[in-house]
Amino acid sequence: MPVNKKLIVITGVTRGLGRAMTEEFIRLGHSVIGCGRSEKEIAQLQKQFPPPNDFAVVDVSADEKVAAWAKRVLQSHSAADLLLNNAALINRNAKLWEIGAEEFSRVMDVNIKGVANVIRHFVPTMTVRRAGVIVNFSSGWGRSTDAEVAPYCATKWAMEGLTQALAQELPPGMGACRSIPAS
Repeated sequence: MPVNKKLIVITGVTRGLGRAMTEEFIRLGHSVIGCGRSEKEIAQLQKQFPPPNDFAVVDVSADEKVAAWAKRVLQSHSAADLLLNNAALINRNAKLWEIGAEEFSRVMDVNIKGVANVIRHFVPTMTVRRAGVIVNFSSGWGRSTDAEVAPYCATKWAMEGLTQALAQELPPGMGACRSIPAS
């Protein structure tokens, strides 16, 4: 059990990096509040990691769903010590003009609006406490580009700017940073 047990909010906990971070933070004795889109995977996490951990099916691109999730979480838990905006989608490999409007919008909605929605509903309680760290996950493609992933690259470039501006808006004692996982 860590000396300073933390409350960690993570989006995109059902697969990949989000799942790995969830399992490791819990193994280290921290409490994880997480969301993802897969009902099956969320049910499995709920069974594997009972309270004080808390997992919910939430599409971060839907502001009203994030608002309801945050309200429920904040009624039973304190403000997050660490907020990890990990949920993201990548488009299928294709030239930009071959990406349909619906697929393009979905990548934008999850990767940019989803981060803003989570920040909008979780960060105010953190600012009241004047403590906590927000990590918005970027990518190597947030500082470079590659063919056939233009929508994804655009969202990760946006994440760089959004995070830098957010860091300037937070009160002393808080931080926002972007994490660029190894590709």
